[in-house]
Amino acid sequence: MGHWISKRLPTNTGKLVLLAFIFYLNFLSRIILAPLLPQIKEDLSLSTGRVSGLFLFLSVGYFTAQLASGFVSERLGHKRTILISVSFSALFLAVLGLTREIALIILAVVCIGLSTGLYLPSAISTITSLFHRDFWGRAVSVHELAPNLAFITAPVIASFFISRYNWHTLMFVLAGLCLIAASFLVKTRLGHHRGTAPGISSCKVFLVKREFWIMLLLFGLGITSTIGIYNMLPIYLVSEHGFQEISANYVVSLSRVSTLATALLGGLLSDVFGPRRVMGWVLLFTGVITFMLGLSEGTFLTVTVFVQPLLAVCFFPAAFSCLSAISDEKDRNLLISMIIPFAFVLGAGIMPTIIGWMADYGLFRQGFMVAGAFLGSGIFFSRLLPVPEKE
Repeated sequence: MGHWISKRLPTNTGKLVLLAFIFYLNFLSRIILAPLLPQIKEDLSLSTGRVSGLFLFLSVGYFTAQLASGFVSERLGHKRTILISVSFSALFLAVLGLTREIALIILAVVCIGLSTGLYLPSAISTITSLFHRDFWGRAVSVHELAPNLAFITAPVIASFFISRYNWHTLMFVLAGLCLIAASFLVKTRLGHHRGTAPGISSCKVFLVKREFWIMLLLFGLGITSTIGIYNMLPIYLVSEHGFQEISANYVVSLSRVSTLATALLGGLLSDVFGPRRVMGWVLLFTGVITFMLGLSEGTFLTVTVFVQPLLAVCFFPAAFSCLSAISDEKDRNLLISMIIPFAFVLGAGIMPTIIGWMADYGLFRQGFMVAGAFLGSGIFFSRLLPVPEKE
């Protein structure tokens, strides 16, 4: 068995790397608005609260697509579902690049959420079918390098296009990269198995489990700690602390470099110590540092910006390993498509919007403090999960 596992992991590494690249584009498409937010706010003459509402519209589209993803993957299989996701992402990114009206921008953002939302349930189901259970944490952590790389590169990419072109041109470039990824996927043999569509009986299996509701809340906290805070950080640094747009983007980008290592560390820690323990302590640590973002000034603020994401990224390998452990392979995509949509709306849509609304009333700092307290509560909720064997 050990020989089989050692052969199995290298054999599927290329497929895992391709999925990670697609996930990078998927994630970049969803967060690229964050470093562009100050320019979009100025171009459209919107308040911070209103422009941050774009994240809520995107999360609504993402929410809807993930709920429906099981119907798509059941009929078409996981590979075709991923292909549809990346192809339509290209289409609507191009549409966003063409429009300059707020109503059409909102519509394009919703559609980007819809197209990107189909990806994750099929991707996680595919990855866990490619590798032995003993390697799930490490395989998922490699996949999780994609969003962490997107966090690093998005501000740099945005700054480059702001200084030389405009944010509309950037949308066309991302659309082209998505089409290139789709062409590679077509030639690859993976994800031919089918998912499970939501149904009353299949959903009820999870809805009656306490751990389902706990994981939904924990994922909401995890997404808040990464995407939610990231979405509002550039505009916070610009409007509240006097940073220039490009300077703020570079600070946010550099602060994410260390996460490439800690994302892999998260998978290893999950395999060694168990996902429950890792999730709880990561959320507590990240909550404290997020709270400090609202109190910090000057050099200490910069230090806090760098420390905040350091362990936040360790949450997801542990969380996805936990989700995989409480479901069968055939139902795994269903469980993910039931949890992630609500968690994404909470963490990447509602929380940034709340922070933006508070900013309109002169409470930008307090918004980060509220988010930090929200995150810190995760250690108590994680203790309610069934204790894994490794603990």
